[in-house]
Amino acid sequence: LDFLLATSTKGQGKVTCIMVSHDSGFLDKTATHILEIKNLKLHLYKGNLTSFVEKNPEARSFFELSASKMKFKFPQPGYIEGVKSKGKALMKMEGITFTYPGNETPTLYDITVQVSLSSRVACLGVNGAGKSTLIKILTGQLEASTG
Repeated sequence: LDFLLATSTKGQGKVTCIMVSHDSGFLDKTATHILEIKNLKLHLYKGNLTSFVEKNPEARSFFELSASKMKFKFPQPGYIEGVKSKGKALMKMEGITFTYPGNETPTLYDITVQVSLSSRVACLGVNGAGKSTLIKILTGQLEASTG
């Protein structure tokens, strides 16, 4: 947590993080954008968790905003060969749909997302909305049904 806060608040380079967490304090302190999966659609909100809840009061039921007692220490990231721009997409997917075997209804439908070196994204949604599935597809651990 200290590493993420230091890199974002002191301008010491940008770090890309995609987080799935139930720790609202952690997300509130580290996220600059919130991705919400709602009704099989992906919605992007700029700001931290507090600003997301202010714009979407119904999301308050997902968690209670409170200070985190956990501490995380991440190693200093190295450079990525061939990447010269912090804004250039490192991971990208367009119009993907994913349905787990045996399910009739897709877990994710027509999702488009990309992340760059300067991205720090929190992915929010109720249990079963597809947060972990989205990240597994983005990182290549799962393959989309289409897209």
